[in-house]
Amino acid sequence: MLEHLQDKTEASYLVTELITRIFEEESDVLAKLRYIRRTIAYAKDPVAVEDAQQLRRLMLSPDSAKYFKGAQFSPHDASYLAVAAKNTESQLSAVMSYVAASGLVFAHSFLEFVIETLLRMTRLCDIAAWLAFIANKTILVSTVLESEFESAAETKLNDFVAALTKGSLLTKIDTLAKLLKRSINKSGVQDYTYDPDRLEQIDTLRHELAHHRKKDYTLDQAESDLVYLYGTALHFLDLVVHRYDLYGAYRPKLATGA
Repeated sequence: MLEHLQDKTEASYLVTELITRIFEEESDVLAKLRYIRRTIAYAKDPVAVEDAQQLRRLMLSPDSAKYFKGAQFSPHDASYLAVAAKNTESQLSAVMSYVAASGLVFAHSFLEFVIETLLRMTRLCDIAAWLAFIANKTILVSTVLESEFESAAETKLNDFVAALTKGSLLTKIDTLAKLLKRSINKSGVQDYTYDPDRLEQIDTLRHELAHHRKKDYTLDQAESDLVYLYGTALHFLDLVVHRYDLYGAYRPKLATGA
């Protein structure tokens, strides 16, 4: 039933497209994190000088001097320099934390896209396995004809998939694990072990960062977490490829008019 929803050729196209995107996305995001780290390292000293000059101008300006009344530092000696340097350090740290958080949120979203695509690939390869998820869904007795029953089952399945799409990343992975019917801890990806606890921690962290509840996330932490997230994407792709005996294929290019 619902065999018309299967298309292993399309699944093979998705294998190639996914693995290409995983490597491209990982290298691109990590390169940007490392570039920001280098840029800030080189810019730190000149930015600190500019910040010190700006602080001194503000303290000497008649319009803003009142805001520094009673301050423990002065523009007439070197005491203001330490204050300016501390402010520069704080601002640059905040910039790096913001970039690190953005990278994690982006990578987490990408992993969710990969898992959803892998779930689609399992439907393209074996739709029958998905029927177990709707086995307890009520289908009206009036759909007695096979064509009507199949249509009703497809509707129920579409509803289930739509609800799953709105679920958490871990719920989607749990569903994928049921379809794979094997241990999901290891795959052919070297130096990788699936750790649901770590993924849950990253998921919680991503939520905190997205809602600005955590502001001390570093580039080093982000790089480690991003490598794990992209490794997770590759890990589950490898499991799906072996479960359904898939091979990568390039999608034919659409012919363009002369």
